[in-house]
Amino acid sequence: MSGSAWSRAARLDSLQGKRIGLLDNIKHNAEYLLMEVGERLKSDFNCEVEFTKKKTYTRFAEPHIIDSLKKFDAVVTAVGD
Repeated sequence: MSGSAWSRAARLDSLQGKRIGLLDNIKHNAEYLLMEVGERLKSDFNCEVEFTKKKTYTRFAEPHIIDSLKKFDAVVTAVGD
């Protein structure tokens, strides 16, 4: 996004024990991909994972969704199909 105030978050030193948000954009199969990612994060890194769903895949996540993701150390999102 040119000219925006957004910046990339700092890279985590480790995923071990982190809280990870999984953002489902509700496209076909995104949920299944994120479920697998979540299981791997839990088993490989002892992460706490929590799923959140966007209302629609055609628009940006609503402000309340973005606010709810701020409690996580990292967020993974997926596009299905």
